Amino acid sequence: MSYYNLMHDPKENRKTCIECGKTFTWSEDGPFYPGGKGTEYINCPYCGAGNGSIRTSGYVFTSKIEE
Repeated sequence: MSYYNLMHDPKENRKTCIECGKTFTWSEDGPFYPGGKGTEYINCPYCGAGNGSIRTSGYVFTSKIEE
């Protein structure tokens, strides 16, 4: 994978909330650029609990998993 694609390929991950135990997905998207990284928090879309953070120049989006 090229450096451009690596930097612009949105990641999607599954995570289980540490508070309510429900599974959700999170992805990182946005204008990726070198330097100027901020802390983005991964919050559960069900209960709002913090489930970690990442350093990125983009944004973090979370989604409920409907079964």
